[in-house]
Amino acid sequence: MPKWFELRAYRGDRPVRVAGRILDAIDLDNPQEAKDLLTRHLIAVAERDGARRRDAHLYHLDVHEVHGERVDRDVFFQFSMPVEA
Repeated sequence: MPKWFELRAYRGDRPVRVAGRILDAIDLDNPQEAKDLLTRHLIAVAERDGARRRDAHLYHLDVHEVHGERVDRDVFFQFSMPVEA
């Protein structure tokens, strides 16, 4: 069952300001669907930041659980992509 998460984008340790607040429902019980969704978000963040799609591996998402209107302070998990071969 999908749960709501807030995604915070970073390039290295620098927050990516052009990404803004990203809220999305992610079904962690379906790992392939979750990976595909997070990959698309990460590529979009990189492109909005002026990077090329193949440089999306330089970015990562901190994923925070959302409970109603409250976003957890602690990072639930991080998502990043490997370097494209």
